[in-house]
Amino acid sequence: MRRNSFIALGLSFAGAALVGPAAALAQTADFPSKPITILVGYAPGGNIDVTARTVGQALSKRLGQAVVIENRPGAAGLIAQTAAAKAKPDGYTLVLAGTTGFVLAPRLVAQPPYTVDDFAGLGTVSETPLVIEVPATSRFQSFAELAAFAKANPEAVRIGHAGNGTTNHVAILRMQQMLGAKFTAVPYKGSSPAIADLMGGNIDAVVDQLPSSIGQLRAGTFKPLAVTSLKRAADLPETPTLDELGLKGFEVVTGSGLLAPARTPPATIKVLGDALQKVLDDPEVQARLKNLGTEARKMTPDQYDVLLKKEDAAAAQMIKDGLLKGE
Repeated sequence: MRRNSFIALGLSFAGAALVGPAAALAQTADFPSKPITILVGYAPGGNIDVTARTVGQALSKRLGQAVVIENRPGAAGLIAQTAAAKAKPDGYTLVLAGTTGFVLAPRLVAQPPYTVDDFAGLGTVSETPLVIEVPATSRFQSFAELAAFAKANPEAVRIGHAGNGTTNHVAILRMQQMLGAKFTAVPYKGSSPAIADLMGGNIDAVVDQLPSSIGQLRAGTFKPLAVTSLKRAADLPETPTLDELGLKGFEVVTGSGLLAPARTPPATIKVLGDALQKVLDDPEVQARLKNLGTEARKMTPDQYDVLLKKEDAAAAQMIKDGLLKGE
């Protein structure tokens, strides 16, 4: 993966030509001189979306330019991420992606539209536990009840998630593998439509990131059965982890990061990268993210490169093991 870029998610889908040194210097001398767009591959209201809006607002203040969030939901983020791979590498179009979904999504289609080598990451942004939740009036009032019913009635339990290849989906696959059960996993174009169907009684449960469900959980509309992190979530201190409930070593969390086309000028990367690091150091931003059920997570571009390659190798292994199947 080449380290030359922050996520350029432009509205143009044409491949960008290489930028010469002189042009690059001219381009970055007054960067940014116009609004910046952050593409989000999920519907409004989900974890990646609310994280992007929180960080985008802070970046806007620091950079002195508007930061616009543009939702392009569908295909587990693949639509937005493909646009990012082909965007003009000038730093004015960015993408916030879930790390696991970013590497899995292209492996689930017949012709992968990008690889990790088409991007350079600016750094990580957040890390979020997932919660297994049901309506407060559900017949399942504990994870043990849900698991027992699923074991006795294969595919009878319908569990919604934010799209095939997302962390939510991976959590369901690993959960049923460890339980020896079979769920019916129902994909949506993000967390919000899954939550709506859970409220409407069309599915039995949802595996979701805390930020997009915290309102319903705090209001008592939904009941949390378990969280997928190794330690309990600060916002749900009474909710056990799957590890505590017998799925030893179970850990699936959603990490997010900012990426860019590989040919974005290094000077532009530095401006954006420095701004992101300062934003994530801001106690106010940290508090806002924590209030949403997530935590700020800083990682340098080089460290993020290593993580992405590790996640990419893990994704390849999941396909090889048959946990996920491409078209």
